[in-house]
Amino acid sequence: MLPWRPLELLLLLLTLVDADVADDDLACAIETSEWKTYHAAYEMAARATAIENSGERRAAAVGLAEQLLARTANVTEVLSCNVGVVAGYYILARLISPTAVDTLGFAGGAPEGLTGLAYRLLQLALVFIFTLRNANRIPEGPAKAWGVTEHHIIPAIMQMRRGHDQRLRREFRNLVPIAPSFRDPKLNIAVVSICAYPEGHPLALPRLTPSNREAYAEHHGYSLRLHLEHPIIGAHGLGVQHAKLATVLAYLQSNEYDWVAWLDCDSIIMNMNRTLDSVIYQYAQYRQGGGPDTEVAPVCGEGEDAEDLDLLTGKWLDSWVADEFREEGAIYISRDSDSDEVQAEAQQIGHSGGRLVDGRLEMDFPGGPLQASIVWKKDVEGIPRQVESLKWDNGAVWVHELEDKMEPCREPCRAPGPGCNASLLDPEVNLLITEEGWGLSSANWIIRHSAWSMKFLHDALTAAHVELQLFGDQDAMILNLMNRQALEATQKGADAGELDPIDRHAAIVPQFELNAYDALNALTMDCDAFVEGDLLVTFPQCKDAEGCNDVFELAADYAKDAEKQLPADCGAWWQRREKMPTWSRYNRFSSASLRVFGPRPLIREVFMNEQSRKKMHPVLGAAHTV
Repeated sequence: MLPWRPLELLLLLLTLVDADVADDDLACAIETSEWKTYHAAYEMAARATAIENSGERRAAAVGLAEQLLARTANVTEVLSCNVGVVAGYYILARLISPTAVDTLGFAGGAPEGLTGLAYRLLQLALVFIFTLRNANRIPEGPAKAWGVTEHHIIPAIMQMRRGHDQRLRREFRNLVPIAPSFRDPKLNIAVVSICAYPEGHPLALPRLTPSNREAYAEHHGYSLRLHLEHPIIGAHGLGVQHAKLATVLAYLQSNEYDWVAWLDCDSIIMNMNRTLDSVIYQYAQYRQGGGPDTEVAPVCGEGEDAEDLDLLTGKWLDSWVADEFREEGAIYISRDSDSDEVQAEAQQIGHSGGRLVDGRLEMDFPGGPLQASIVWKKDVEGIPRQVESLKWDNGAVWVHELEDKMEPCREPCRAPGPGCNASLLDPEVNLLITEEGWGLSSANWIIRHSAWSMKFLHDALTAAHVELQLFGDQDAMILNLMNRQALEATQKGADAGELDPIDRHAAIVPQFELNAYDALNALTMDCDAFVEGDLLVTFPQCKDAEGCNDVFELAADYAKDAEKQLPADCGAWWQRREKMPTWSRYNRFSSASLRVFGPRPLIREVFMNEQSRKKMHPVLGAAHTV
């Protein structure tokens, strides 16, 4: 039992706080009883961050969480104390996962994805930083008064997301694999977009996106609901920033569709064979049990691509070394995480770098470059799954030390049938949404026709359109998916950051599945870049016709090219790898090609060179930007 109940502690603290000491720098309506009580709870929680007693820390966290829940019940009230609310979420995150927050996500379980609750609390803090409309910065006076700045929050979110994302992706390996072409004809799916640009607008999107959507919807038998004018449905006086919430809600309320997919106008569908059904069945299915580190058999076809450098890592025995010295002369190949290269090391070759060239391994040995053919080992079903040996052009053979026995692989579901029908879907999963950069994305998402979905969209629309019009649709969605959930989890005494309190009706989908970025934005935002096979590519903040139209045009041309050859199951998570694109029209010297396709190491090199050029020759550099 706690030595003090939260209310008792709060009342005690209130007796110690002088009502007349409120500082204008707080930028808070501290003279009201509600915010005075909140400030007292905040002060108690802030002091508790320096206390080791877990009972006192928990009591302080519970008291502050109760106050935050009350103050954000109607987000209009937050405008009376924006920075104070931001500080409240930040302090709660510090009480929940102090090491993770104080190291900005570099320790304390963050790299392993064990900071779910603290991670969500920081995201909520960021939502209210946005309401300040100050370029994501907290003004200096209130920042000092409340003891918080954006530098405490944004870097921690970005770093925590990496571990959180990797944990989720490991867990997804336990799911039944769904082929990218999977289509359930019983599902009635609508694709909804708004491309309502003024007549004569210079951007190419209102010309390109409609035909792109039409081709995709017709190919799979989806209903296309594309608005080329500002929609009247939804709510009176609706702003563009809230239109998607009202529009999708209206289509759910029509009771015509099982699922509705919202796609932003600046997202170009690139893989016409990838179905929305496959995304739904892959991520809205029942969880199969097992943690993120549970070992499961690979998916059939996983690892067949010689471009996967990870398959070359490990221990190799050199045929040119005598048997009695072969172990001593073993070669170890490791993957270079920062480039598309491997490193080989042994006493007879020293340290050598290498790369894949047209499906062969090329290494830079002391005597010069040399290439080797890659020999595959097949499983019991005859499918190549592991690299068995490397046969060098000079006659040497390196043999990979592998497990003698390989378990049968898992066949992906390719059509509805036994073990792959509607019973696979979890009826409690109603929203599929991606997460990147600073948090959940409202760019592209899929939502099921259900009572929960309609209430969720209605509540989000109310928060953004009625209560706080400074909110965009993304802010309102985040608020309704995690605010109450995170604060209630805090009150229940979640003493570790592992819990992810996002609403159980929502499933986080890997970003590349619904929202792969162009390579330049992926580089700057540290998230998934588009690779061949992905459903679509999106271009965040690409608003300038002169700099963006050639990029949009190239993406649309790629989507229309029926002659391009993509491997079987291209677009499946088990086949996805960032590598050089195979499209015949790809040009690594073209700015548009680089921006759409990358790959990331190449665009990083170009980007860094351009930054250096700008520093040395500002005028000249401006003419050579990516």
